[in-house]
Amino acid sequence: MKLDEWVAIHVGNSALDPASVRGFLQTAPQYHAWGLTHQIEPTGLTQLAAADLVTYYLRMYLIGRHKTLRACFRETQAFARQDSQVAHYLLIFSLDQMRQALLGLEWYELLPRLVGAQERILALVPSVDSLPQPGLVDVLIEYYELSSRNHEKEV
Repeated sequence: MKLDEWVAIHVGNSALDPASVRGFLQTAPQYHAWGLTHQIEPTGLTQLAAADLVTYYLRMYLIGRHKTLRACFRETQAFARQDSQVAHYLLIFSLDQMRQALLGLEWYELLPRLVGAQERILALVPSVDSLPQPGLVDVLIEYYELSSRNHEKEV
């Protein structure tokens, strides 16, 4: 089934804007590209790519293209094996960004599905709240906050 047909079926009788939904589905994971642009070191790029994979598979689950979170769990566990501290903080940030995207689209019916997935995803990553947030995550959050403020000024 083509994307336009899929969107029409799922969005048809709702107040959702089909163009916004298509944009959400077609937006490529962005953390690795951000890392390349900001000349992040190779280890950080690997971590950002891992976050992109989790985000990608989570989107597929949220929209119903994947019926289970199996692929998302596989990538989450691989990320946690690489660096559990970065995985913990970066996935929390990524999941919050996903929530903000759904709210921006007014796709409220997917929020419970996201919350359930979030709980299960974060259960796979050891809690490291007692450890400081990694610098990579600090820089990423700062960048997104600055971008968000600049976007609000333009609108």
